[in-house]
Amino acid sequence: MMSLAITSIELDCSGLIYDMLLRMVIAAVCGFAIGYERKVRSKEAGIRTHTIVCMAAALMMIVSKYGFTDLGDSVNGIRGADPARIAAQIVSGIGFLGAGIIVYRRDILHGLTTAAGVWTTAAIGMAIGAGMYIIGAVCTVILILLQIILHRPLRIMKGRVVTTMRMTLKMSDGVVDKIKEIFNTQKFLKFKTNTLSDGTITADVELITERILSEDEIYRLTRDNDFILVLEKTDEI
Repeated sequence: MMSLAITSIELDCSGLIYDMLLRMVIAAVCGFAIGYERKVRSKEAGIRTHTIVCMAAALMMIVSKYGFTDLGDSVNGIRGADPARIAAQIVSGIGFLGAGIIVYRRDILHGLTTAAGVWTTAAIGMAIGAGMYIIGAVCTVILILLQIILHRPLRIMKGRVVTTMRMTLKMSDGVVDKIKEIFNTQKFLKFKTNTLSDGTITADVELITERILSEDEIYRLTRDNDFILVLEKTDEI
């Protein structure tokens, strides 16, 4: 009877180990899928970051649930232990990655959506690590669909669009006011003047505008305003 009981426990442990490995693999696949969508959009965190975060969260969840089985029941863990003690730290601990991704530059916040995606990826890893395969898989699909759909130019999703423009101007009286009027802005991010050998004064200017400019509009602005020597759109958020 004793040998049968030992064999049964060994089979239970062996099955649990295979189940843990399966959870790790599924978490890695989900993280890879989320990271691939981010990689396609050239975001700050891509395939490697999301795969590692999801797999690490699953591992920590497994450790939180089963990492202390040698102190008690070989399958269910030590009696009276809190299986959420490590998992609870993932939620706050993953924040340091988000802090490294979020950047505030030139009055524009960058990386906030990517940071939220990394945090959600960790939550998906935790769900899979806890054995909630369907929940984790469905959340993965929902997250990827949200990232794809919300990046499309839907009218309902349109908010404040900010475009960064760089240009070289031929300076004369009234040019600065004219540029402010054209791009509906009151300040410049950069304004540097240069004096050419023939005495002509030019200025390298960088500004942000809420105007949405197509390539044709940029061409027409350059053609119709001879004081604009170079006009370049560098970023649009």
